[in-house]
Amino acid sequence: MTAYADKELERLIQNAQRDLQVWAVANNLWYDSSFTSFAERVDSEPGEDAVIFILCSSGDLARLLDEDLDPELRAQFDRIVEAHGFWYDNHDGCSYYFFAAAEELQTAYDQFFHWKWVCSLIIEDFGDVYSELYQYFQARPERLYNLHHREFEILLYRVFQSLGYESELGPGVGDGGVDVRLLQRGPLGDTLVYVQAKRYAPRRPIGLEAVQALRGAVANDGVERGIFVTTSRYLRSAETFARRSNGKLELKTSADVAQWCQQAQEGIIRDKSVLVSDAHLLSVLRRSEGGSQALVVHARTGYQTIGNSFALVLKETKHAALLMRLPRQIIGQDAHGLEGHELPILDKQILNAKNIDTVFRAKRSVDSQGRVDYWDGRNLYSIWDRKPSFFSHID
Repeated sequence: MTAYADKELERLIQNAQRDLQVWAVANNLWYDSSFTSFAERVDSEPGEDAVIFILCSSGDLARLLDEDLDPELRAQFDRIVEAHGFWYDNHDGCSYYFFAAAEELQTAYDQFFHWKWVCSLIIEDFGDVYSELYQYFQARPERLYNLHHREFEILLYRVFQSLGYESELGPGVGDGGVDVRLLQRGPLGDTLVYVQAKRYAPRRPIGLEAVQALRGAVANDGVERGIFVTTSRYLRSAETFARRSNGKLELKTSADVAQWCQQAQEGIIRDKSVLVSDAHLLSVLRRSEGGSQALVVHARTGYQTIGNSFALVLKETKHAALLMRLPRQIIGQDAHGLEGHELPILDKQILNAKNIDTVFRAKRSVDSQGRVDYWDGRNLYSIWDRKPSFFSHID
């Protein structure tokens, strides 16, 4: 099987997009058209048979591809796509999803976009860390080097949190050589540990000076011990120095990070509903009843039909939230039950609705006007306006 480098996969996309755009411009078809990625358009896990890129158009190019107005021009477009090793699917008349024609290349793109998605999860403030993050690096520790150095620090910070430490992430610059501080509380007192992270290439080993610097910070601050973590390796002089530290200095590599990821993954709770007690759920419900409108959110659902999804915001941080999908009640409908209005149920009945399927995580974002949205990979939730929401099952 051919091994594709990340840059080569990106280059194949760029070349195909360039030639398609040049052709469309030459034929006066590029108006109101653009390329985007699945991550930018959908912002969720790519899965198998990942969409490689998306052509968006609301102009003549879309009409050509959707309605086949000019078979010759359409054939020219298809030949360019085929020449670059891709094929496309008309997703909704204005979005065209591109895939690789060869199974081997599609598999490479599946792995590439899964990697990109994993990287997008590594942010400082994500309350519910994805188990997929740990699964990925447990299986592919060599990929740790491909992270940005700050992403590597954040990953370690989250791993140690999952392993039971109170973890504090350094500022990234001017941290005195300490990237993460770990506090482990115990009956005999609290233990403080300094962590230094170096995302170096294998050809760039860690020398004596770097580990001496961490040992100095540990000694100066009276810290229990220091942990040096690198994606590279250590020179013999550094290893000898660490062995002479009487346990004050530990040297770790990507293999150790993979083992930590395995331990952290085992501690991840997949049933998010157990993270929320009935008492907390009722507390959120009372706050909602008391006028906290931001706690109930709503999303439109359905394709060619109109549906509603209501959810209660249980917990949230700057970038993440834990939501619970609420049961609905119909307050008015036509004689056939195909159209009407509905409201979320907001009483103690929701206790019976709390389970693995209704409690879910979402990405939280705030726009320039202060509007808060929650995206779960399929639906975009925003603050409910407290009015009955229309539904229609008519296709």
